[in-house]
Amino acid sequence: MSIEELIEKSFNDLIKALTTDGTSSQLIFPHSNNGNERRSEQELRQIFLRNVEEDKTYFYSIETPTEYGYRFKDPKNLKVDENHKKGEHQAAWFDVSLYNKPYKDNDKASNHIELKSGNPEEEDICKDFLKLAKELKFTKEKKNFFVHYHCVEETSWKSDTFSSLFEKYRKSVDEIENKIEDKNDCSKVIVYLVCIHGKGKTASTYHFSLADLKNNYTVGTKYSDLTDKSWLNEKIFNTEN
Repeated sequence: MSIEELIEKSFNDLIKALTTDGTSSQLIFPHSNNGNERRSEQELRQIFLRNVEEDKTYFYSIETPTEYGYRFKDPKNLKVDENHKKGEHQAAWFDVSLYNKPYKDNDKASNHIELKSGNPEEEDICKDFLKLAKELKFTKEKKNFFVHYHCVEETSWKSDTFSSLFEKYRKSVDEIENKIEDKNDCSKVIVYLVCIHGKGKTASTYHFSLADLKNNYTVGTKYSDLTDKSWLNEKIFNTEN
């Protein structure tokens, strides 16, 4: 499978695991002491890596160190050290990196992947976008991925949560643009998003590049106000069928 196919299959597996009461997977989402179901990006990573293992197209590493050093202390002033100097700039990590062959010293990954769950803070999204864009040059396929899932109770996610989340996406793109040498690199960082809503009855999936987001989404715009939605590549799943 291609990476895109592995991500889409992982989304389908995740949706089933969350909505079929354990009948389609042995993965359990435990409850915290307040009674809420615990969900994190770790479940998505487990599903994704299981699919990578079964497919056997790629080798992989987890928590892969970055080539550059980064300083994330000030979320509004993220800094990158391209000269590998010691000090306040430290290597960061990618959640998952894929390789086309068994790893040897200094082998380049084909792609890096960052995973997210819920409705994260803007600075957390920004840090991931920056790493994925800055380190494209060190990958073989020159394409990296931000893979995100979000569960909301309300059925009105498009009128409520959509604009909140996409505003964070867009502001993060604006924040990192002056730190990227080649603005075309924004077209090579791809966001995959699945939102499971209405108490698990339906799910929406999307995928788009950071350049698509920059060119088509304005901060504060609601889903209903978008005149062209084709760039979102939206698919709707009815999980009860």
